[in-house]
Amino acid sequence: MRKVFMMSVLALAISGCANQHQNTPQVRDLSDARRAVDSSPQYTVKAGDTLYGIAWEHNLDYRQLAALNNIPAPYQIHPGQTIALREGADVAANQSGAAASRPASGAVATGLRPQATAVATNDQNMDWLLPDESAIERNQRITAERSAVEAAEQVAQGEAPSRSAVEEASSVEASQPAAQEQASAQEPVPEPTPAEPEPPRAPEPEPVVEQPTQTAQTDRSSRTFTPVENINWRWPTDGEVTGEFGQGGAITAGIDIAGQKGQPVRAAGPGIIVYAGSGVRGYGNLILLKHNDQYLSAYAHNDSINVKENDVVEAGEVIATMGDSDADSVKLHFEVRRDGQPQDPLNYLPSR
Repeated sequence: MRKVFMMSVLALAISGCANQHQNTPQVRDLSDARRAVDSSPQYTVKAGDTLYGIAWEHNLDYRQLAALNNIPAPYQIHPGQTIALREGADVAANQSGAAASRPASGAVATGLRPQATAVATNDQNMDWLLPDESAIERNQRITAERSAVEAAEQVAQGEAPSRSAVEEASSVEASQPAAQEQASAQEPVPEPTPAEPEPPRAPEPEPVVEQPTQTAQTDRSSRTFTPVENINWRWPTDGEVTGEFGQGGAITAGIDIAGQKGQPVRAAGPGIIVYAGSGVRGYGNLILLKHNDQYLSAYAHNDSINVKENDVVEAGEVIATMGDSDADSVKLHFEVRRDGQPQDPLNYLPSR
């Protein structure tokens, strides 16, 4: 009887845990990443993966992962490629390194692409394709003079000017504003001053309406990434810290900051965007920001992402809006990684 009673209590406890697990959000334990690396030492790249995202999900340093797989910068990978997650997969690492060096055919995964820093030089190299304006103007002037001579000769002989000569001369005059100004100077009618007041009215309907759209789309194409030696950390958003590092029974890799959906999420320090997407399990719309060779920061569960890979951002610049993607409530999950290892963000952020 005692044995039957103990079995029924155990069954009730198991069913209660199952119901509780279904109703509560899953907390990602860092030990999951360790067990994943131990049980499966290899990873098959999917479309949209980046080396940074793979390293982040498996709690690894991206430099260690690149060196292990012989993948040089800018860390280009492609779908179907096998990535070794630990030292035991030497064959897979060699295969992945060889595959990374081959150009991918079809869909490709993304890597940190090199920045285009020679735009002006490329434009100068294309100058030889531009038309020779001086030669065009000289040819038009000679054509106009020849047409005028032909028309004068035809009038002197009592003949009407040919249609081609008139059309040629008129087309040249239409393309030369100087000739039009001389012709209009002789005729008093085409020079009415009422046309002059129109330009002052044109600037009036130029309110400051277009300026917000220009500021909303920040042009970062001219920026270059310079790793900072010392990061002046700042809070990525306003709100109450509802989840601390290592809080509760599970080990969390960062902190949770509660807020309103759509409120701005800002860069905690200057750096370059190395990942922007939703391919990392459990993070929703995620942004990874590289500050220097040691530190990266993460911004998860965003509603919208305002940056893309290779964008260079400044500290405090809005990079996303807060949301609840892959989360049970609206919040920002913020992480700091040093050499791939999670750190307590509260040890870096200023007190408030």
